[in-house]
Amino acid sequence: MIEIISVKERIVNYLNDSGFSFRQINHSAATGSQAYYQILGMKYAQQVKAFLIKHISDRGEGFAIIAIQARKKPDLTLIAKKIGVSHVIPVSGDQLKEVTGCDVMELPPVAKPFGLFLLMDKDLLEQDLIYFTVGGLAFSIAMAPQDLLRLERPILF
Repeated sequence: MIEIISVKERIVNYLNDSGFSFRQINHSAATGSQAYYQILGMKYAQQVKAFLIKHISDRGEGFAIIAIQARKKPDLTLIAKKIGVSHVIPVSGDQLKEVTGCDVMELPPVAKPFGLFLLMDKDLLEQDLIYFTVGGLAFSIAMAPQDLLRLERPILF
């Protein structure tokens, strides 16, 4: 019988196996960055927003995860240049669910458990802790961005 585990369980297991320190936070559902900020009581600069993108080049297509500070918008042209592809486009909610098992606003800034690579906003590294949702709107992880950097080895932009 095939065991199906939730995104939350998969990511928590991945982080536990890494040996890096992190904190699990159960909280009321946060449906936007303002609500998330108020519920968790952290700085906006510590809040991570993750996006799934599709990259297209003459070598083919693939997916990657972008992690940025929540108040920013991703510069897809810069990201395309950074990874050497011709186009980068955000995916639909249906494609996000199909590739990662996450709904919109539930994607964590970790890519390896999904078989993808991570692109990370270098400004996140200026924070002592970063906060991000994992597989739902009522569960978050807090961890040092330097640990995420060592764990995921992202492309910084």
